[in-house]
Amino acid sequence: MTAIERVIATARAEIGYIEKATNSQLEDKTANAGSGNWTKYAAFLDGLGVYNFPKNGYAWCDMFVDWCYITTFGLSVAMKMTNQPMGGYGAGCTQSAGYYRAVGRFHKSNPQPGDQIFFTNDGGKSMYHTGLVEKVSGGRVYTIEGNTSSAPGVVPNGGMVRDKSYSINYAQIGGYGTPDWSLVKEEEEMAEITQDKFNEMFKVAMNAYRAELQDNDCGNFSADGRKFVEETGLLVGGSKLPNGEANFMWQDFLTREQFATVLYRFAQKFRLS
Repeated sequence: MTAIERVIATARAEIGYIEKATNSQLEDKTANAGSGNWTKYAAFLDGLGVYNFPKNGYAWCDMFVDWCYITTFGLSVAMKMTNQPMGGYGAGCTQSAGYYRAVGRFHKSNPQPGDQIFFTNDGGKSMYHTGLVEKVSGGRVYTIEGNTSSAPGVVPNGGMVRDKSYSINYAQIGGYGTPDWSLVKEEEEMAEITQDKFNEMFKVAMNAYRAELQDNDCGNFSADGRKFVEETGLLVGGSKLPNGEANFMWQDFLTREQFATVLYRFAQKFRLS
């Protein structure tokens, strides 16, 4: 399987995913459906520090494409392929198109599988939606897009992952960005995984796992305990969620450093020291 086939397979496996009403059940394709723009894609990328600030809860078509590249090829390679700086603006279609332009890999014709397609409504000055090119056939370009719908034409902020198609001459196609495929070895030519590569893969996987835990999901059995630590200040929330709610990340790991802080606050609060 070639590199392009691999990333398309990654994207195709996501068709049917629906965004969530709240920051909960992100990994389930259809559960907790809503229009809150909460997705596993943004949570995963936030965990890796890809963008300039956490993007979960924001429009996510560009994040879906980034997720496909990073999940398939690893963080460092995917960022180089798309010319994105770590901690950059990202997650915006115009910015992502600009990253391709900066290295001469943005074009307005001759799309190829694996390209990132961009849509415009102002003649190409800005881009407002994006997706992944799956194939080109019979005068049409076939795509897989995040945050769209099954309705014909471009549907930004449509809430789900869908496969779509457009005439190759569709007026709202603003252009295509071609990743630097020379950075990716074909699967059949890949060398033995080095320790450094394994460490990077493990970091990506662990961040994806922790992203699932770093929300306010919790069980009813802990209601009294959660109320106690919140009211006494023994635990404080992390960075706020886009809706303004404090994120206590109830199911995330507790480190010794954090536990020591809890004990110290307990001692200070109840004068045990």
